Amino acid sequence: MAPHLLFHVGGTLAALPLAEVREVVRRPDVLDVPLSPPAIEGLINLRGTVTVLIDMGRVLGTTASTGASPAGDATRVIVLRGTRVGLRVDRVVGIVGLDGTRLERTGDGDAGFVSGTVPADGARPAISVLALDRVLGRVAARAARPAAAVAITGKAPAGGRTVAVAGGEDTLMLVSFEAGGEEYAVPVSAVREVVRLEGRREGRLARMPHGDGNLLGVATLRGRLVPLFDLRGLLGLEAGERADTAAARIIVLSFNGVRAGLVVDRAREILRVGGDLIDPVPPLFRQDSGEIEAICRLDGGRRLVSVLDPERLFQSEAVSRGLGPVEDDMGDDRAGAALAGAEAFVIFRLGGVEYGLPSSRVEQVLAVPDRLTEVPKAPAFIEGVINHRGAVLPVIDQRRRFAMPPAEIGRGRRIIVVAIGTVRAGLLVDGVTGVLRIAAEAIEPAPDLSPEQMALISRVANLAGDGAGRMVLLLDPAHLLDRREADALSGMDA
Repeated sequence: MAPHLLFHVGGTLAALPLAEVREVVRRPDVLDVPLSPPAIEGLINLRGTVTVLIDMGRVLGTTASTGASPAGDATRVIVLRGTRVGLRVDRVVGIVGLDGTRLERTGDGDAGFVSGTVPADGARPAISVLALDRVLGRVAARAARPAAAVAITGKAPAGGRTVAVAGGEDTLMLVSFEAGGEEYAVPVSAVREVVRLEGRREGRLARMPHGDGNLLGVATLRGRLVPLFDLRGLLGLEAGERADTAAARIIVLSFNGVRAGLVVDRAREILRVGGDLIDPVPPLFRQDSGEIEAICRLDGGRRLVSVLDPERLFQSEAVSRGLGPVEDDMGDDRAGAALAGAEAFVIFRLGGVEYGLPSSRVEQVLAVPDRLTEVPKAPAFIEGVINHRGAVLPVIDQRRRFAMPPAEIGRGRRIIVVAIGTVRAGLLVDGVTGVLRIAAEAIEPAPDLSPEQMALISRVANLAGDGAGRMVLLLDPAHLLDRREADALSGMDA
């Protein structure tokens, strides 16, 4: 009598040899992966291991999954031994011994995923024994293979703040934001991420007694305490209540072994600015502490953005006291070493899934205008065009590209301007989280679910250390469009 794990899938009582099972867990949050086969529900993070989740209801043609399991639900994930694959089932019954001599071999029943059936014995209904090799062979053969090395494309330059572009001109990539009615920016190289001030899942701001007026308090971000400073106070701007607290953001900075959060009125854009548009601040107009190191002249000089130097921003004695205790507690020396070879990604959302694009391939992040100009007979994935810096910019609806249902139009939607080969296009997304530097050891090959998925999403960032099993799907910009689509966009830009 061989021990088997017994479970329900829809109206089917099924079994697996216990030797094939590593563990049984509750169904955690699932990350949807576009372009994957219908039976693949998505990815789950099991104690830091990225695992493919197969919905056995879809495999056997019973009840398809309905999303997250409600509290108290019996849904379980059977994690298979020797693979990074889990099977979603409706309910686990227990372990039983099955007599192989009673197994009646089947043909193509249940799409050939059942090797045989143990007949009902009066007290128990018939049991379908899964042919695990067939399930993995047809549904997730590619995902069940050992992970292979993945060529990295579009990698951001390590360390430096400038990147080479056509013609040899240097550019500076900046994250811009507003404080006190003025626009400021910091280099992307100093930005860890951008998060909301309100509505964060990790808890409220803890205010520090007897703290400096500019130190608002500390907050838990990705499992670490980070001191938060009011940028308006640091720059000597007029304080007061923010008109739109929902728009306030925390710019999390990481530099020289220090991590701190700047609270700003709103985040604006991610900018790539040519060196010819950046002027140093004249010495006569420099502030005593020199927080502003340069001025960017945008839109023909009609828009001026002050570039801040993070080190000088936090060099005063009062501010340094606010940094000290938290810095020691966080162990940022180790974090800084881990991030030395990190890649920077622009993180955006589609539904509840986070995606990353190499920041080196992103030119700018724009707010969506009130209306886009429609183009007759344009490809179906084109939402319209906009005028961007005097040129026609096609805008791609990324939801449509991933066969996702349309979303309600919200003010958080953004257009990410990217270079795809020789073509420039805008990606319409639900929202942009910010720029995130990801250590090389946190990036691994994505499970191979389909050729289309692997071409576009070949890597995944496993940020288990950030809490809640966070994963980010990393896109390869070179495969955002196929050749035919790129030619169509090139014609629109002509």
